[in-house]
Amino acid sequence: MKVLIFTNGDYGDYSFCKQLPSYDYVLCADNGMKHAKVLGIKPNEILGDFDSCNPDELEFYKQQGIVVVTSPCEKDETDTELALDRAIELGAQTIYILGGLGTRIDHTLANIHLLHKALGKGVRAVLCNAYNQVELIENHIRLEGDKGDLVSLIPFTPSVKGVSTTHLAYSLENGEFHFGKPYGVSNYMTDTWAEVNIKEGLLLVMKIKD
Repeated sequence: MKVLIFTNGDYGDYSFCKQLPSYDYVLCADNGMKHAKVLGIKPNEILGDFDSCNPDELEFYKQQGIVVVTSPCEKDETDTELALDRAIELGAQTIYILGGLGTRIDHTLANIHLLHKALGKGVRAVLCNAYNQVELIENHIRLEGDKGDLVSLIPFTPSVKGVSTTHLAYSLENGEFHFGKPYGVSNYMTDTWAEVNIKEGLLLVMKIKD
C-alpha cells in the first residue's frame, strides 16, 4: 500500500508532483490540504490541529464528506507525525511525504527524523519536494534518475560502515562515514540508475536537483 501525505511545506511550481508514482490513499497534514486542492487530488483524511489552515478550505472538504480528525494544538506530535502514524496504522508499505522540506529548518529536521520512525516500523518513507528526494536506509537503495543527478550520502548514526556504491562518480567499496566528516556531499549519477549498499548503521540518501 502506498500513501501520500501532503504537508504545508515548500512545493515550488508543483512540477515534481506530476511525477508521483501510483498511490492508494491520501492524507493531508493540516494545511497540506491547500496543496492537494491545487493539484486536484481528493484526500481520504485530513488530520491536524488546524492552526494554520483556511477555515473555508477545511469546510470545503467537510462538505464533501472527507474524514477530518482534529487534534489539540498542545500535543507531543507534529501534524505530519500524526499523518505518518495514521499511514502506518493503515498498513502502508511506502509513504511519500510531500513538501516536508522547506524554509523552516526545524520542521525539515523533524521530518527527517520521521524517516527513522517509519524505518523502525519496517516502512519505507520518502521526503519529496521540488529539489530533493530524501530516504533513510539501513541496507540498500536503488535510485532512478538522470545522468548528472546529484546524490549526497550523510550518516544518520555516529558511523556507517560497509558502504558500497554503483554508478556514482565518486565510488565507494566497503567505505565508512562518520559524524563531523560529511565527505559524501555532491556525488552524482553516471547512469540513469545508481545503487547504495551499507552493512552497518543508518544512512541518509538524498537525490538532489540543483
